[in-house]
Amino acid sequence: MTKPVIAHPDRGIRVQSVRLVQHTGEIDEYTFRSGMLNIITGVRNSSKTTTLKAIDYCLGDRDSPRDALTIAVAEKYVEISTDLTLNGTPHTLTRSLQHGRMNKVYIDEDELNVDAFSSWILQELNWPDLQIPKGIVAESANQLTPLSFRNTLRHIYRNENSWTDFADKEAEFIRRAVVSQLLGFARVKYSNKDFHIAQARKRLAEAQAVEREVQESTLQAVTAISDRLNIPVARSLEQVAAARDAVRAELDAAYEQRRQLTADINSMVHGGHETTGAGYDTTLTADYENTSRRLQRALDEVTALEQLHDEHKQSAQTVTAEIGRMQRLITSVDLFDTLPVRLCPACEQTVDPHRPHDDDACYLCNQPVSDDQRRRRAQVEIRSLESELADLQDVVARTSADLQTAHERRTHLEQQQAELAKRINNERAAQLAPFMTALEDLAGNIAQLEQKMTAFPAIEEILQRRIDAGQTVASAQQALNDITQAQPPHQAVGLSPADRCALFADRMNSFLQTYRGHGWVKGSVTISDSDLTFYVGTRPWNQILGAELRVLFFLAYSYATLFLANDLDEESAFPGLLMLDNPYQQGIDASVIKSVLQDLAEAAQATGTQVITTQALPASLRGENIRHIQMPQVYEAN
Repeated sequence: MTKPVIAHPDRGIRVQSVRLVQHTGEIDEYTFRSGMLNIITGVRNSSKTTTLKAIDYCLGDRDSPRDALTIAVAEKYVEISTDLTLNGTPHTLTRSLQHGRMNKVYIDEDELNVDAFSSWILQELNWPDLQIPKGIVAESANQLTPLSFRNTLRHIYRNENSWTDFADKEAEFIRRAVVSQLLGFARVKYSNKDFHIAQARKRLAEAQAVEREVQESTLQAVTAISDRLNIPVARSLEQVAAARDAVRAELDAAYEQRRQLTADINSMVHGGHETTGAGYDTTLTADYENTSRRLQRALDEVTALEQLHDEHKQSAQTVTAEIGRMQRLITSVDLFDTLPVRLCPACEQTVDPHRPHDDDACYLCNQPVSDDQRRRRAQVEIRSLESELADLQDVVARTSADLQTAHERRTHLEQQQAELAKRINNERAAQLAPFMTALEDLAGNIAQLEQKMTAFPAIEEILQRRIDAGQTVASAQQALNDITQAQPPHQAVGLSPADRCALFADRMNSFLQTYRGHGWVKGSVTISDSDLTFYVGTRPWNQILGAELRVLFFLAYSYATLFLANDLDEESAFPGLLMLDNPYQQGIDASVIKSVLQDLAEAAQATGTQVITTQALPASLRGENIRHIQMPQVYEAN
């Protein structure tokens, strides 16, 4: 086969080097070249697979370093970085393995959150940044999900877990999207018009269901309210407004009638009529007012007399207490007079109180003793206080009599007031009796009309729900019409999807043709452009291929991705990079894998792409398009 011409040698991804920085500052660095096969060789546990994982981690892996790179690597190194070119533009991608910075990707020292890395690199590669339906059938999917760079990377970085499938644990709808992206018609396929139409139809159906329920429930509610309040059943806001105006007119008329009737009653009650019926005495009100004034004066008099009586009683109690104090003073004087002197105050000799002495002389010095003036003064004070107490008792007695009279007068006036009030009430009740029925009827009518007025806002709110539901249906219908009539944002350009699938399948078949009878014994590969199913012969690949043939099938798939830029156009997502972790899988003959690697080396050289693979077997492949990278040391197993 003639060697193809290298098309766009800078397009896609090329890895120049990987650096792993240890805690000590030492750096483990491995370099790679484009246009050839780079084989990472070494014995078991010499960090071959880890080198590929380091590249993968720098390309936006969101796992923790322990999960993405193993515990031993995460503990030994503090930072890893990769030098690469994206469509010819050099960049350095750095990931820290230290806490607090693990969720960041440093692009040429610019910090970027790992969640935003996919959009950045898709833009750098000029690959479409798409939202795809989360399901095989777009019409039945419930949401859109991003088609990330990591989804496509799994198809060009084939790790040890993905040699029997397109990618490890990949959903079918993701696989179809990735293949369409690689082949260059994802922009058209995932304009998502079918999805948006299906979602619009769902929203329309939901809105119509709500409208039906609202139409039925609101009619029942309005009918129930209208029947209970005896108002016309309104089916629109205009009918509600008309009914409200009618009820408002009735209510205003009832208010006016009540006002007029109340004015007539007030005029009658306040003497506005010269003559009244039922023998009504017009002097009762004046008598009641006069009695009320007299009663108030009587109450004031009782209050004053009670206060004066209490003050006089308090004064009498004070005088009585003073008389008692004076009497206690006299008693104390007499008590001390009878106390004998036992000891001379001068010489402290004992004195006999029974020694002979005159009655009016001191038994110590025999001098005459006169009467005590203190006793006489106290007796005079007692007589004065007793006179004052008598006067107070006389005043208290007179005040008590006046108070009793005032109490009797108050009681009489209270009885008189109550009797007049009763007569007034009876007279007025007899006079107002003809008006009571009219007032009660008016009150009931007004209450009913006011209740009707309070119901109208509720009816309007209920009917507004019908309007809102109808508007929601109209909006949903208009949105569906707009989506249906809208042109897709991306029109098909260049090759058709069927042609793209055929060219990719032809490239796979050209690879597999070499191995017919040497591992590949099945039919040719074809790809359905409708669902992107890969057929081998007449049956899907996963129904006919065993484990060994699957490895060869995916090597052919990987081989074909190296020629995307040559076989297709700018719309294809040309990776330009292929990473294969230990292709010696599932017991496939080592000679076949050696031949495959030789073919991949030639393809990389012919297309200017880059292939990086690992192998534990001794390096036996040689050539200018093959470069061996020997791992320098062996690490302990995790």
